[in-house]
Amino acid sequence: MISDLRNTSRWRAGQIAQVAVAPVCLAISLYTFFWISPGELSTNNLEHLIGQMAPIAIVAIGQMVVIITRGFDLSVGSVAGLSVVMTALGINWIGPAGMVLGPIAGVACGLFNGFLIGRLHIQPVIATLGMLSIARGLALIFSGDSAVVIDGDNPLNFLGYGHIAGLPAAFVLTIAVALVVGIALARTRGGRRVFMLGSNPEAAELTGVRPASTLIAAYAVTGLCVGIAALVLVGRAGAGLPTEGQGLELQTIAAAVIGGVSLTGGVGRPGTVLMGALFIQSLANGLTLAGYSPFVQEIILGVVILIAGLTERVIRRVATPRRFKEVSHA
Repeated sequence: MISDLRNTSRWRAGQIAQVAVAPVCLAISLYTFFWISPGELSTNNLEHLIGQMAPIAIVAIGQMVVIITRGFDLSVGSVAGLSVVMTALGINWIGPAGMVLGPIAGVACGLFNGFLIGRLHIQPVIATLGMLSIARGLALIFSGDSAVVIDGDNPLNFLGYGHIAGLPAAFVLTIAVALVVGIALARTRGGRRVFMLGSNPEAAELTGVRPASTLIAAYAVTGLCVGIAALVLVGRAGAGLPTEGQGLELQTIAAAVIGGVSLTGGVGRPGTVLMGALFIQSLANGLTLAGYSPFVQEIILGVVILIAGLTERVIRRVATPRRFKEVSHA
């Protein structure tokens, strides 16, 4: 009885610790850069910060979905490049309605990734690395290796620079995406299947969960999130840049892990992932304001990813009930 209570307490403490990582990292980041550069916490810069984080946060939410299934998507940066190009081309071809080509391209890439992983049983790292190269090549081909400038007025300009109720429109969109994905994961049968597949694939299959269909749907959601983020990017740039999204895969994985998403699957919360994305963006902004070069920023991001992964592992080991460890090693 006492042992069970201790195990339960350890599990709850581990859950709390996972949720607390992102807020703590964000608070430390903002506090540190406030002393280095007081402008970091100015009203204008905070507004800029929550607007700038939108693409990273939206894609990180999609990345969260596939990580919950014990996978990940290394192609999100290249798919973002393809999606922004298709968005700009669609607007030039058929007007504002053509912007849907970006999200459609993202979903198509996600479906293909899910098919390779779910149906053909290709490892996520191989399947998404292949898509990384394919999507970037398609982006360069469709754009003619140059920026696709939108002719006339940019219908996505409001999404890039507008405000809703005093908040950046991109941030409001990010919150909407987080709410929709969070509700879908928590309240729908498909969402519960995603968690079941990540928690215990064998048990999930015995209860009627179809792994292939669930994986295809999960990667499609990731692709859709990339396509939505592409709308924000086109809204800001006024063009489709085929090189857009470089480094997005590392940033979103880092945001997800810092946001408490377990790399072993079965755990993920959109709210804390948003905090993880805000931390990544605040880190980049703070280093820029402090005068550090982009190369130093890349090094620090890599260190952050390693620390986040180590922290997640330590929390998981501490929170795992002792009896479960003994059974798993038996």
